[in-house]
Amino acid sequence: MPSNQTTKTVTQEILRVVQELSSGTGFGSVEITVHGGRVTFIEKRERLRFNHTSVSGNISKLS
Repeated sequence: MPSNQTTKTVTQEILRVVQELSSGTGFGSVEITVHGGRVTFIEKRERLRFNHTSVSGNISKLS
């Protein structure tokens, strides 16, 4: 079983990565995968939304 200090360090690292991944996106999700009681990876899915205009035919990414 991991020590309390190890658990705190891992928790802080997870929070740091989640904060880093979440900056810059308005839509999406962050998935943390745990295997055997340990975090094995963190995955970010970002969704881009587009503004479709019928008059000019231009597509622009919304921020």
